[in-house]
Amino acid sequence: MDERVRSIVTDLRSKSSSEAADWLMKHYPVGSTGAGEAITIVQHLSWKKSDQTRLAEYYLSGIPFASARPYEVFASFMQTRRLVDIMRKHIPNNDRKQLLEYHAGPVLTRAAKTPEDHEAVQSFLAEVRRDQYSG
Repeated sequence: MDERVRSIVTDLRSKSSSEAADWLMKHYPVGSTGAGEAITIVQHLSWKKSDQTRLAEYYLSGIPFASARPYEVFASFMQTRRLVDIMRKHIPNNDRKQLLEYHAGPVLTRAAKTPEDHEAVQSFLAEVRRDQYSG
């Protein structure tokens, strides 16, 4: 993390979770060249559950990604079933489903801790695979 990003993280730590989330989404819109930097910032702050959900809904709306990093960041602090529910809403309707499965599948599988988590992950991955052949 470079000095500029470190400074942003320090500034955001002085805000409430909600204010920091608002600031992040305003200054790092989905699809912008800085959205990857936003993921780095997300990883270095603590979030209330409601803001975790808001940030995941916002930033994961652009799935699939060309790396596992965004999935890893959200999986590091979110409940697995909640993350899967959010990702399910954003399954792409194109040939990029395989990319989603490739990067998110291993992350979600590792994040699953309970039988319910494992079931949610397997159901999600089955849906992605099924959609690969019907979409």
